[in-house]
Amino acid sequence: MDYLEPEQGRDLKGMRLALTRDVPAPYSMSARAIFDHHKIDFHAIAQKGGGTNDSLVAWTRHRNAPIALYNDESPRTGWLDILNLAERLGKGASLVPDNIDDRMTMMALTNELIGENGLVWQMRILMLGLGGPERAAKEASRNPMYQDYGYSEEAKVGATERAQSILLKVSNQLSQQYEADENAFFISNHLTALDIYWVYFSQLINTLPEETCPTPGYLRKSYDAAGAILGGCDPLLISHRDRILANHLACPMTF
Repeated sequence: MDYLEPEQGRDLKGMRLALTRDVPAPYSMSARAIFDHHKIDFHAIAQKGGGTNDSLVAWTRHRNAPIALYNDESPRTGWLDILNLAERLGKGASLVPDNIDDRMTMMALTNELIGENGLVWQMRILMLGLGGPERAAKEASRNPMYQDYGYSEEAKVGATERAQSILLKVSNQLSQQYEADENAFFISNHLTALDIYWVYFSQLINTLPEETCPTPGYLRKSYDAAGAILGGCDPLLISHRDRILANHLACPMTF
């Protein structure tokens, strides 16, 4: 897709969405998918994964992506803030259930999946620890992600158990849904944001085929190694991922 540099997008009006370019970054790709679902036009602003992104920081005070910037409103960086913005501005079917019990279940599971200290957080700790403690100590001196995620050898040990427990909870939720309907969704009887998030973040557990999601070799290797530490996941989670991607999202993926 076509990107603008932060300096080019700063003075524009409307929706600007800072996205990690050139790699399948799950947070960026899921935010984009939600905006596409709601038919919200936006200017894509380039963010470099792992970079200092000085011009983006000077504009938004944030280094990472995604960042949603709408007119003169404050930048939004959290998954829930970005989702709520898309729900407010967009068209089409809501990705948030009307029923309060379903809505609370979706919000809780999504936070456990992609929120701070959730599944993705734990998987990143595992990826940072690949190669052993000596490599981690060396990389920590030049990679800010080690500090961002509170990496330590102790955190690495706890990350596996926590990630497995979250994955089991997500799997149980989906299994209950499929018992009632072979074409089920995670929540209720329609597509929700949780289904979309799972498509992109499941990469960290079970990578998508290259023809579906072209992935740099170093990143695919890290995903595969971290996923292997968990010992895989329920095949239903992967078949559900593949069905949602085929029926509801753009494929092959571009970034």
